[in-house]
Amino acid sequence: MLKKKDIWKRIITSLEADLHPSEFHTWFSQSHLKSVDPSLAVVEVPNKFVASWLQEHHEKNIRVAFQKNFNFEPKIHFSFKKPEPPNSYPETNGYAAQERWPFSHRLDPAFSFDNFVTGPWNELAYSSAIDVATSPAENYNPLYIFSDQSAGKTHLLNAIGNHMIEINPNVRVRYHTKKHLTTDFSTAKRNRTLQAFREEYTQLDCLIIDDLHLFSAKIGLQQELVSLLNYFCDSRKQVVFAAKEPPVRIKNILPELRSRLEWGLISEIKQPDQEAKMLIIKEKAAEKDLYIPEDVTFFLANTTNDLKRIYQFIVSIETYTSLYNRKIDISTAKSIIKSRYIPNIAIPDIQKATAAYFNITLTDLISNKKKRSVTYPRQIAMYVTRKLTGLSYEEIGKAFGNKDHSTVIYAVKRIKKQKELKNAVLLDIEKVESLLS
Repeated sequence: MLKKKDIWKRIITSLEADLHPSEFHTWFSQSHLKSVDPSLAVVEVPNKFVASWLQEHHEKNIRVAFQKNFNFEPKIHFSFKKPEPPNSYPETNGYAAQERWPFSHRLDPAFSFDNFVTGPWNELAYSSAIDVATSPAENYNPLYIFSDQSAGKTHLLNAIGNHMIEINPNVRVRYHTKKHLTTDFSTAKRNRTLQAFREEYTQLDCLIIDDLHLFSAKIGLQQELVSLLNYFCDSRKQVVFAAKEPPVRIKNILPELRSRLEWGLISEIKQPDQEAKMLIIKEKAAEKDLYIPEDVTFFLANTTNDLKRIYQFIVSIETYTSLYNRKIDISTAKSIIKSRYIPNIAIPDIQKATAAYFNITLTDLISNKKKRSVTYPRQIAMYVTRKLTGLSYEEIGKAFGNKDHSTVIYAVKRIKKQKELKNAVLLDIEKVESLLS
């Protein structure tokens, strides 16, 4: 007689042939057959959300698979373990009170759930992100989000951290790119301070790691991540990852790391279609009190699938309408995009153009000098860099003489505010950008 696990393996193998790999892993990777007889099969899944989804979308398919493989068609019931009483932010052994070193969450405050445009292409990732932000380590741990570039992964990761801080300002949440984590780990190895590295990371309440696919060549760091993952999940602390691909498709990933990642929820952000991109453009324009006609909206949506680039187009249109006080039409939109969007623009190009326009040296531009004749051009260059490249504040800060990311945030916000008040600032931005054409 077949064991329950063998029965369920045959059932989900039948289902797998009709599902996209990411969808299969999302909904069935943690399911198992709890009990079965000809009249009823009980399938256990991680939580109520997964149970409801499977009941609505796959219950009939599971019954058909039973009929096909075993010649009986039971009713399907989905069960799940009720979560323990919430313990969202465990004690940190007095760490927060001691503050042995300054704490930096490394989050981008511009990213929130409120300004994230949702639709069928990202609803699972969005809802699961809100879930872990409001109830850490209760339902999805780890949470793993994957998509192509510029589809919203980084936005969601930062929104999770920002929402946690909004709920509890004392929570210790930290966002990491590959650069952050590899630098911390390499420094610890070089200085023989790995124990201190581990102690620092285990004091966090939530660990957020972006671009996991870039870690594939870092075997030592992957091994460290396995240990951190085990600690965080055992301690009921939240871990969130993002990558371009699901764990099963990342090359050179350690089997134990892949297995651990697949214990949680794997959620895909799909590429939005034309209609979805038009919705995104309309919502982003509304945030800026910017009117974009329907034909221009259609044109922008049809230009690229890269949402980051679309946001840059909207900023360019906003700049034009604010500067010239004119309504936008299709010919103007085409002209603006052609003249102002510069693909693959490099930071050194922006720095050289800014220094030339303001007649200062490149050395002064990236220095720590505080004179306005230098700080204002530097802030303009940082603003233009953020606008045209979409690089992180930390990446921009490093390119401007290793400035802290908070310095870049301040510069971008200041110039954004001034350009709305002073036409001269808008003109300076326009002139610098014109030198890049």
